[in-house]
Amino acid sequence: MTTNIAQTTYKERYFTFVIHNPKWILLIAALLIIAMGVGLKNIRKDPSVDAFVPSDHPAALARDRAGELFGLEDPIVLGIVANEHQSAFSTDIIQALSLIQREVRELENVKKNALISILTESAIYGDDGDLIVDPILTKGVVTQSSAARALERVRSMPMMDGLLASKNGDTLTLIIPVQDANHATETYRQVLAIAQAHRPANAQVHVTGVASMNGRLAQMVNQDTRIFIPMAIVTALLVIFIALREWRGLPGPLLVIAGSAAMTVGLMGWLDARYYLITTALPVIIMAISIADSLHVSTLFLEKCRLEPDKNKAELLLGTLNQTFLPVTLTTVTTVAGFVGLAIGSSMQPIAEFGWFAAAGVMAAWILSLSALPAVILLLGLGAKEQAQFVQDSPVNAGVYRLTQNAFNHPWTTASSLILVLTIFIYFATQARFDYERQRYFQGDDAVRLADVTLNSHLQGLNFLDVVVSGNEPGDLMTPKAMNAIAQLQQRIDRLPLVAKSTSISDYMSVMHRALTNAPAGELPSAEHAPAQYMFLYEAAGDPGDFKEEIDFTYQHTLVRAQLTTDRFSQVSPVVSEFENIAKSWSEEFGLEAKVSGRVAVNSGWMKLLASSHFTGLGLAIAFVFCSSLLAFRSFWPALLSLVPILTGVLFTYAVMGLLKIDIAPATSMTAAISTGLGVDFAIHLISGVRQSLQKGLAPRAAFSGHYVVIARACVFSAVALAFALGVICLSSAPPLQWFGALVASASIGSLLGAIIVIPACYALCAPTPYVINVRGSV
Repeated sequence: MTTNIAQTTYKERYFTFVIHNPKWILLIAALLIIAMGVGLKNIRKDPSVDAFVPSDHPAALARDRAGELFGLEDPIVLGIVANEHQSAFSTDIIQALSLIQREVRELENVKKNALISILTESAIYGDDGDLIVDPILTKGVVTQSSAARALERVRSMPMMDGLLASKNGDTLTLIIPVQDANHATETYRQVLAIAQAHRPANAQVHVTGVASMNGRLAQMVNQDTRIFIPMAIVTALLVIFIALREWRGLPGPLLVIAGSAAMTVGLMGWLDARYYLITTALPVIIMAISIADSLHVSTLFLEKCRLEPDKNKAELLLGTLNQTFLPVTLTTVTTVAGFVGLAIGSSMQPIAEFGWFAAAGVMAAWILSLSALPAVILLLGLGAKEQAQFVQDSPVNAGVYRLTQNAFNHPWTTASSLILVLTIFIYFATQARFDYERQRYFQGDDAVRLADVTLNSHLQGLNFLDVVVSGNEPGDLMTPKAMNAIAQLQQRIDRLPLVAKSTSISDYMSVMHRALTNAPAGELPSAEHAPAQYMFLYEAAGDPGDFKEEIDFTYQHTLVRAQLTTDRFSQVSPVVSEFENIAKSWSEEFGLEAKVSGRVAVNSGWMKLLASSHFTGLGLAIAFVFCSSLLAFRSFWPALLSLVPILTGVLFTYAVMGLLKIDIAPATSMTAAISTGLGVDFAIHLISGVRQSLQKGLAPRAAFSGHYVVIARACVFSAVALAFALGVICLSSAPPLQWFGALVASASIGSLLGAIIVIPACYALCAPTPYVINVRGSV
């Protein structure tokens, strides 16, 4: 007991120092915020989905290997689509493509010698036993005859159909590899501007591709960040003003919510952490959480001012800080525990970093709430309104009191209703699914989404699933056996659902074989040295670098590329699994190595990783929160009771996702874990208030009135401020962030209702005896 008294004395000494030196405290807080906030200038943004893929993931390693061998990167794809019933192989459209290609080649982030279109490719045909390699479109003025000849040559090269031109000839594309697909915001904007400037009168231009989408996402993150933070602050202050009804009550919470957010994001800059797509919501989350601490301190202080008007404000503030220190600290510890559980349980760096930095932000809010906030309260002379009804007769207090008393008076009815509601939640929660589709990261009318939908429909899919085939030694692939094996691999791939077509070096080999021997289409050479001889003839007639995307110069590695009609995880996941099985069995059969790669494989890989670790992270978050509550209350019953709002909030989150068909994807996957930290805050404050009242000798029914209602009022306004601040995220132009904001906001309301209604009913049913920790009555 001596230890507890010593701890209390130390706490009182600290708060006495804060109250006696408000200006110094405020100066120190300002310097700390500025010092941490300076790190904001070091923030580096990375909105790409690749950020969610661990660098050592097999799909990521295969992707990187394919990039090294064949120079493959996620490109920008520009398409020119002719008006209905018109051909893209017309003079004006081809001329526009030429002008666009010429200007795009000069852009800084573009790989200038790697652009691909009908203007860069060649056609293969034979002439009396000679292999002829001619450009699809000869240089010079484009005429109707040269355009018609270009169409004929594209038709003779089936590998180009569905990629460089549509099968019906109404679309032409320009594939634009970039130096850095994850930082292509400016490149996307420039390409779009060039395309619009040279758009033919009889066609539409579209710009899409993974690099374009990454660039557009980065653009949206920049725009959203400038909107979210000020709007979240204004919204939170408005709710706080309604709760306190005092303008002088705003600067303190403003300092806490803005300061904690600035310190958190600034810390990211100092530690060279990346600002991912989901990080856009981090400042708003921190500000929303910090509202609760500042609102509880301010509300209880005003209540003391109203009840004890004869005491000076410094004395009242000291009493407030001593009374709120424990519940505010406990909520901080449990919220931090929830975020730490999220960080430890996630195998994805962006989610793990979100958890760690959110935990740091909660700690920053705690520090400012118990230092800078009381300093501001004293310096501004904050006091209570004279009207007694400010607290006693307000609609919020009356509503909370009725809910609480009804729950306490009818515990079995409350419990039965809770079971019914949770059953409904569970039903809809089971409908929630792990899923991801690139297009769904954008609004339906967003230009990049419209472009992706349009070009995918006109072509044969822009979703690539690859196999890197490797021999044991250089030259191993230039044999008839190897070429036939690759062709058989393609045939097996082509039979898979969602696969529109596949291409490989064997396609080019069969075209050369037909040109030289008049063999049937698709037939491959059988003579031992024919493949190597054909390649030699091609290199003599054309550009030796024409096949750099299909086979390396040593003829040891080649790429088989499949085009899928969609990249939706729920649909492509079984295809990718079968793809991997085919590659494995084929490799064992023919003695060549085959590794699956490509954008679809990478996305499928990290989504499977998310699905496998999601409930681990959530479970750890809940376990950490429970353990923290157990240590805080030193009693199993209140710790278990604190999980009730977590249960309602988490199940409500999944139920909304199932009901509204919201995918469990990287951004939305965090909402349930975050709601554990938010939901337990209400339980901690309310349970602490009840235990304090019971320790003072009040009957259980009386413990749920008076001071408890004041605490519940603060919880209500905290939840409302939290919901409105998070609701600001719904203004995002990125649907995943909209879903994130809506889900966390709704979870906070669900957790609040669970806490206010269920806790009184549980006390009425179980009537636990409070555990007394020390002589001062702290819990």
